[in-house]
Amino acid sequence: MSTTTATEQIPSSRTEADPARVAKGKPLDHTAGVPVYSWGQAPPYLRTKTQLVADRLNVTEEQEAAPLAYVRTRDYGDVPLHDPAAAEKMRPLPSATKAKMLARRTCPECGKVRQAILRGPCSACRERAEKERQRLLARTCAGCSTVRERPYPKEHRRCAGCRQEQLEKKRTRVEAWLVEVTVCAGDGCTKRRGSKKAARAYLKEHDWLLRPERTDLPDSMWWPGWARRCPPCKTAYDAEQERRQAENQTRYEREEKERREAEARAADERKRWAAAALVDSDVLVLDTETTGLDEDARIVELAVLNSRGEVLLDTLLDPGVPVPDDAAAIHGITTEALSGARTFSDVLVQLTGLLDGKRCLIYNKWYDVARLRHELTLHYLDRAAREAAEETVSTGTVPEDVRERSLSWAREQAAAWLDAMTFEDVMTPYSDWVGDWSEYHGNNRWQPLNGGHRAAGDCRAVLDCLRSMGRDYAHEYATAAAGAGAMSEGVN
Repeated sequence: MSTTTATEQIPSSRTEADPARVAKGKPLDHTAGVPVYSWGQAPPYLRTKTQLVADRLNVTEEQEAAPLAYVRTRDYGDVPLHDPAAAEKMRPLPSATKAKMLARRTCPECGKVRQAILRGPCSACRERAEKERQRLLARTCAGCSTVRERPYPKEHRRCAGCRQEQLEKKRTRVEAWLVEVTVCAGDGCTKRRGSKKAARAYLKEHDWLLRPERTDLPDSMWWPGWARRCPPCKTAYDAEQERRQAENQTRYEREEKERREAEARAADERKRWAAAALVDSDVLVLDTETTGLDEDARIVELAVLNSRGEVLLDTLLDPGVPVPDDAAAIHGITTEALSGARTFSDVLVQLTGLLDGKRCLIYNKWYDVARLRHELTLHYLDRAAREAAEETVSTGTVPEDVRERSLSWAREQAAAWLDAMTFEDVMTPYSDWVGDWSEYHGNNRWQPLNGGHRAAGDCRAVLDCLRSMGRDYAHEYATAAAGAGAMSEGVN
């Protein structure tokens, strides 16, 4: 008996609750005071939004905002339930829409209307087409593709001529295999190593040996119990294999020795490079602190020290944008601390004078050089914008593609400035000197720079890395530098 029938049979004078409006179980939970039922325990008259749409009903905004209950599902969470009596009836669909919906469910092959939307022929037409294809395939020769009325034999599916050709090729392969497994495989040797009759009997049970992909099988798989070579040929073959193995071992040992020697030379060169840099008056160390690690990060602090550790430039820079909290938590430079600081354009002339003609060492130079490129581009872009504004005032017209031309010119100027400088990286040689090898990356792990995340401190940390690397040659290069200085003073 349906719920509707049971409800209609209740007399109006009785006070029993309508069974359709009584929950079948207790709520599992409450969401904002609304009960949440398990599946099948909510009042039967309530419907989900999908069920209402299937009944051509729309949920009103009031119903959407205040559902009467929820039903808990595993895949969709808590689904709201609504009263169908309060829902609105959908407007009838236009004839054109109905025609389109009908066309999407109509099979283009048989013209029948199906229950689901079709993307091509229906399943019955596809099955019929597949059967027809299989029947045609059975009547088509696998060799020459000739089609006849009756199906070809299932074993080979070939006409008489193609079958004869197939058998001839198989006989040729069999004869070649018999010769290969019964005759010595030594160069120029024709001694018989077994019986062709026994080999044929073995081949009948192991026909897969003639497949093309099986031609590289080891000797033991070709003919169990038989040697591929006669004793003299096997002795010569084993001797040749031992000779080749000895040659390979010798070549490997030679290459390994050369590799170790090359690594030792590279390690020695790194040490000498570090020791020479510490006594070179043309060597500077640069470091920056920025607003982040993204490609638009701005510089908030810049420092330049010479090889003796003397500070040549150490200044905060106002980037013109707020410093993110995560960046400030690392280097301790906040937006308030940069109030009144100079800009990158203010120190560019001083920075150019310091770096011009010098060797500038940077720990992870690719990052700092990229930040310098970004600041230089913005600096020259401001200059290009001012020139474009002056041109607009003087001519009374706005130049076309002014933004593209200004950006292109600014990038060219920034690249020219960087090309005029000499930057050298310290992170890679220092990490190679430490030698913390990573099997995952296939090279030495990059070592952190423990300078306190301030520009001048990081520069001093770079000098400490150079001192550690060049410790073995520090006295030699210091003595050479002192001698060169004394000779220079004597000449003067």
